[in-house]
Amino acid sequence: MNKGNKAKIELASAFLIWGSIGVFVKMIPLNSGVVAFDRSLVGMLFLVMVKLFMKKKIDFNGMKNSLWLLCINGALLGVNWILLFESYNYTSVATSTICYNLGPMIVVMLSPIVFREKLTVVKVLCVLTALFGVVCVSGVFNQSGIGERGLIGVALGLMAAVVYAITVIINKQLDKVDPIDKAITQFASSTVVMLIYSVFTTKVSELQFTVSTIILLIVVGVVHTGAAYTIYFKSLPNVTSQNVAIFAYIDPVVAVVLSALVLKEQLGVATIVGAVLVIVSAIFSELYDNKQKKGTL
Repeated sequence: MNKGNKAKIELASAFLIWGSIGVFVKMIPLNSGVVAFDRSLVGMLFLVMVKLFMKKKIDFNGMKNSLWLLCINGALLGVNWILLFESYNYTSVATSTICYNLGPMIVVMLSPIVFREKLTVVKVLCVLTALFGVVCVSGVFNQSGIGERGLIGVALGLMAAVVYAITVIINKQLDKVDPIDKAITQFASSTVVMLIYSVFTTKVSELQFTVSTIILLIVVGVVHTGAAYTIYFKSLPNVTSQNVAIFAYIDPVVAVVLSALVLKEQLGVATIVGAVLVIVSAIFSELYDNKQKKGTL
């Protein structure tokens, strides 16, 4: 298996994992700042343990020239999580997800300017088809109105999408940094940002940690953060930003399916149609890419 195909499998795996995070966060009875702080802190500690297990040291010299950019992106990562988790508190996982997944759309449309990547008509059509599929998945067509709280949730989700797009663009400039070192540094920066946020938004006396809550926090920190981000960062140097944009639509499909099964959110015909559109557009985009490389198109 060549590096490109392996990277695409890794990228898909990361988005599959992230697709389940909404369900886990919904089940954690803590505010978004605390959950985001835990996610970053536990993820960072997990990756430090991975480095120790591998008997490797963090390459500070290799990050010296990129340290300021890593810290900025880490802070943005923290802001991104807070906005997304807050969005879950105001609307459904499905609606939050559709708003959040406008981020990849922003990236793919900016790729010709930022990365000088060729933006083909087929790529645009695939992204637009996937985006429409995500709209179907969100359940928007089944709603007569989302109300004031819903609008706040949508606004938070859209803000998270903008921040997400920025982090993807910055991370593409950091492809020479070891993926685990990159994740540890960014999580450290985001931990500081989220700690400050939590201090001003959380009453310590009201925090209650049950066994189930602690287990959920560990899963979010280790699986959805430490493991998933390592896989994601590792794949970035060998994929294009447009690949990232297409594969990102795996996230909302998984999120909505799991939210229907676990959180009992309604899974109607529009949702099923949307999921099919997302998957088919992603597969077609990749098949088109492979045929172009082989010179058959």
